[in-house]
Amino acid sequence: MSLTTMVSSTFGKWTSRQTAQLVTRDATFPDVSEAPLDSRRLIRDRRYCQILAKHGELEFDDLSIQCAWRALHHEMASVPGGSVRLLVDELVEEDRRYYLRPTASREAVVDPFFIDRDCITNADFAKFVQVGGYEMPQFWPQDVLPLVLQFVDRTGHTGPRFWSDGKPLAEKAEHPVVGICWYEANAFARWAGKRLPTSAEWQRAGTWPRCHGGSEQRYPWGNSFERSLANIWSHERCDTIVVNALDEANTPNGVRQLIGNVWEWIDTQYHPAREGSVKVILPEAMAEVRGGAFDTYFASQASCQFRTGQPILDRPNNVGFRCCVSPNELHSPTMKPVEESNK
Repeated sequence: MSLTTMVSSTFGKWTSRQTAQLVTRDATFPDVSEAPLDSRRLIRDRRYCQILAKHGELEFDDLSIQCAWRALHHEMASVPGGSVRLLVDELVEEDRRYYLRPTASREAVVDPFFIDRDCITNADFAKFVQVGGYEMPQFWPQDVLPLVLQFVDRTGHTGPRFWSDGKPLAEKAEHPVVGICWYEANAFARWAGKRLPTSAEWQRAGTWPRCHGGSEQRYPWGNSFERSLANIWSHERCDTIVVNALDEANTPNGVRQLIGNVWEWIDTQYHPAREGSVKVILPEAMAEVRGGAFDTYFASQASCQFRTGQPILDRPNNVGFRCCVSPNELHSPTMKPVEESNK
């Protein structure tokens, strides 16, 4: 067998598996056909939290609320409250030089919350683009509005940096959206009725199942890195993969790919610690990113505890995001909700 045939055969099998997962992701979405048409559209666009919001502008009937809860339990995982130990980059002096060294800092208490099982996909983000999300000022900070005109794709159309003609590549519809800055991620989250997770919430999502005496797992599956469970450099893909691949790496409650594939924007500003009178001055505002990406070389940087910063206006090819919401921001179910799925 020639090298070309071998590569073609392998790629074909891999593509088939990816395509099968695409179908499965949409096919398993709960049936909400009994909901009124307007509510059904919101739910199928994965904006069910707009229906469940306690302080939303519109009131929805009980059936819409029940269907929205059904979608939420399918699309999001419930993370119990608890605490995590956050790391910070401590400024250390050695041989008259300063270095940033991650060190244990403080215990952070986390209230219960829901978090997306998957990163936001290109297909998800396309819905935001198609309805004119970039032209809706309510989703953007006022001082950022002049910059929104610069958030365009490679052909000058509104949208993520690596799209063309305002659309993603068809074969990457179910890959995580990248090429979006921190403000774009936040705007989408508001449009969906959600928000970005805080640093403590993101870490809690990956470590809560087996936190004993303050000791947290390094990865959702344990304390040892396993090459087959995370799409980082050692996985040899050199690109993003569909968001529902690698189920073996899921958290027990079904959160996928917290580690690898893409870094994830966090709703926490990145501030290196200071040492006495010495302070690190950042050239521009930065937000935390977590989890590592397909091009992360060191497994130690793709753990539940590692944190780093990314300029908030950067639109790199390896940073995406997922959303979360607090239960106290939502209407209570009008009937007993469907059992939460871990799939």
